[in-house]
Amino acid sequence: MKCYYATSFPQTSPWLMLPSDQENVHNDISTRCFYSLKEDEVYTVKNVLQECHDDWCVGSSHGWLVIMDNNAVPHLLNPVSRRRIQLPKIWSLQNCTSNPDSIEQLRMTFICKAVLSSDPSCNGNFVVVIIYGVLSSKLGFCKYGEEGSRWRGLEGVHGEYCDVIFHKEKLYALAGDGSVEVWRDFNNSSTPTKTMNLHQPYLELENVNHIIKDFSKDKYSTQTYLVESLGEILSVGRVIGNFVNHEGTAILEGDLDEYGYFCPYRTLQFYVLKLNFTASKWEKVESLRGRALFLGGNQSMSLSTPDFLECEENSIYFTDDRWDEINFNAGSVDDNLVKPLYQFEKWRVDPPPFWIVPNPW
Repeated sequence: MKCYYATSFPQTSPWLMLPSDQENVHNDISTRCFYSLKEDEVYTVKNVLQECHDDWCVGSSHGWLVIMDNNAVPHLLNPVSRRRIQLPKIWSLQNCTSNPDSIEQLRMTFICKAVLSSDPSCNGNFVVVIIYGVLSSKLGFCKYGEEGSRWRGLEGVHGEYCDVIFHKEKLYALAGDGSVEVWRDFNNSSTPTKTMNLHQPYLELENVNHIIKDFSKDKYSTQTYLVESLGEILSVGRVIGNFVNHEGTAILEGDLDEYGYFCPYRTLQFYVLKLNFTASKWEKVESLRGRALFLGGNQSMSLSTPDFLECEENSIYFTDDRWDEINFNAGSVDDNLVKPLYQFEKWRVDPPPFWIVPNPW
């Protein structure tokens, strides 16, 4: 296992940030491990979390981590340069309390995902957007660099949001029912403007694949992501078997005794849709056209496979979680084959892994 100090981090395609390897770093909680897809190797990077070793990560965007400190105060952290930016406290958001008894829950569960509008290394006036809430998720934002910067809510019309991305200075927010909201003017006005609200764009989901056609909430669940690829807005559905037998077939929880050996919570396949704004509908995507997608707690990314030869064409790289381990997987859009690329049996899910593109600045 190779070791690097943060200031000598090699430039490469996305790396997967993992908890530290406790056996080799002697309980150094400021250290983190990174898996390189290009070299198929795990690197130990020292002093990444030198001043924030117990912080909780809620997002990764433009090479920066969005983290919550011990007092539930959000920060940005560049794990390569170790530069740190404190963001406004989140107490101004709806249903957010500063009660000391709820601090731990607040910092680990209140924010579901966070993304940045631009790279803070290049632009000091950037926007942070979060999906937040406990019983139902809402959208919130803060404009860093403006006088009196604070967190404010976006008046979205949905009670549950799955993912958010920035593309060409616009925010795209995906709701659980497939609806999409588009927001703009984050930098030019005090209140962003909603320019589009597509209510459940039409699609016959049974035409996507047989799992969706026979979809049963008792057997399956779906995690949905939003990603821009080649200028198009894609919705990627990760179909999960809540309980899977040894043959890889999803089964009911009540049938566990009948099958004996089973595997809980397995990703079975993906479906990819693209948004047709003109027709207000989702359309099935057959090929990613020389791209590979990286999904997870990070702002979703699309990479050119000719430019990054370590990435398989028409593949989806994603972080998955199990009860006792971390899995780093890839799925193919062509044949819906899901396979682990690296088995991290030494690490547990806590804290969760994140894709990050090393940014030396």
